[in-house]
Amino acid sequence: MYFNAPNSYHREDKRFIIESGLTFRQVVEKLHRENIVKNPNAFLYISQLIKGLDPKVRYGEYFFERNTSYYKILHKMVRGNIFFRKVTAAEGLTTNSILKTIEKSQGLIGQVPENIKEGTLLPETYFYSYNDTKASIVRRMSEAMDKTLNELWEKRDPSIPVHTKEQALILASIVEKETGIDSERPKVASVFTNRLRKGMKLQSDPTIIYSFTMGDKSLERPIKMSDIRNNSNYNTYNIYGLPPTPICNPGADSIKAVLNPPQTDYLYFVATGKGEHHFSTTIAEHNEYVAKYRALMQQAKNPTAPSNEATQNSNEAAVSGDSQ
Repeated sequence: MYFNAPNSYHREDKRFIIESGLTFRQVVEKLHRENIVKNPNAFLYISQLIKGLDPKVRYGEYFFERNTSYYKILHKMVRGNIFFRKVTAAEGLTTNSILKTIEKSQGLIGQVPENIKEGTLLPETYFYSYNDTKASIVRRMSEAMDKTLNELWEKRDPSIPVHTKEQALILASIVEKETGIDSERPKVASVFTNRLRKGMKLQSDPTIIYSFTMGDKSLERPIKMSDIRNNSNYNTYNIYGLPPTPICNPGADSIKAVLNPPQTDYLYFVATGKGEHHFSTTIAEHNEYVAKYRALMQQAKNPTAPSNEATQNSNEAAVSGDSQ
């Protein structure tokens, strides 16, 4: 009854770490020091009655809720029901950003590996235990990307103008940065697929940003006219075809979209100003949507201005080209 009763001495939820090499007696003494067990001798004696003279507990990190009984504490440690932490790599993050997240994750040890290529880490939530290495997390992310890409590559549409897995990652990374809406990824992928087939420039703004940040988020800023004209081989307003590497780490949905894009005639898209995009088949239709978007942005900046004046100014600015 004493061992199964709620432990009123343990008054708050707490994480508890058992270091490798500790004896069971040392573990019990540590439980007492951290105000989880009030009477270490009683805990030790009853534990030995239940589990034998030398109970084996697994080292690692545990989570004990407040008022957890002595029996549940002992049971968790003997069964090795350790506490798992997690690190999340969101879709569209650059490798630089993901590695910084891993570097800051508590409970991981060792150094973050260097020279990890852009686009080779699968965005996902990864669980780990105390004292796992940072290198092991990076390795798991890389292996997950390899596995996902290999599986999706086997199911690809053979007619797409993407001829290698590396090219698939590059195009998927652009799609990933262009939209965060799941339902839009296939449409965006179809736009870029159609442009590649026609020999048109992709003209993707995220590639311009990558051309001057190279994945370092601290260098991001609004695009300038000089950026659009720069000669970087990442700037798809400057080059034909794909950049030399991915510009971020795409998720599985973006990879699926570029490997099996829907059949459309779309060649252009532009933001609606409400989080989504308008898709167009002609430059004339596209420019109309561009004008509406710029008018909306102008109106947002200057709510007192007449809407027809904003529209007129936007139409004059929008006829210059087919920017997305």
